[in-house]
Amino acid sequence: MSEAINVRRAKREDTTGIAALVRKATRARVRADEAEVMEWLFSKGLWVATQGESLVGVAACQTENLVAITDVFYVSPARLRASAGSRLLETIEGEVNTLMCEANVVLVPAGTSKAIRTFLERQGYEPKEFEELHRIWREVLSDFVTAESGLMVKRLRDRMVMVPI
Repeated sequence: MSEAINVRRAKREDTTGIAALVRKATRARVRADEAEVMEWLFSKGLWVATQGESLVGVAACQTENLVAITDVFYVSPARLRASAGSRLLETIEGEVNTLMCEANVVLVPAGTSKAIRTFLERQGYEPKEFEELHRIWREVLSDFVTAESGLMVKRLRDRMVMVPI
């Protein structure tokens, strides 16, 4: 029986391991170095998934105008995607729910595998085109989305927040 997956906030000491995990998960297509990971640590909510002493996943998001943007999401080995990946997303969704976010938008880079997209769909995320989103969400996302970004969206609230909270 394998050890349980635990999710916690990332710490400064995790930067080397996170950079290595990203390289491993992307087969070196993404070369996040320790400086970039440190920037994630200080500018976003950054969580890691561990199994025993091993770092097996990382995710980061930031919120803007009641929209959460998850732009870092890596799990390795892939066989732990269902367990570690779902725990990371649950943690992010719980955190941003306390901030009254209406949705979590996962930015998926071009070339993201069908397996990862299918995994996200099973977690309740729907592929969306930028133009399909509400005007306010598009305004928020315009600073984050590139021409190569795909969007997977999960609504966290049935109704949009139209008055200050």
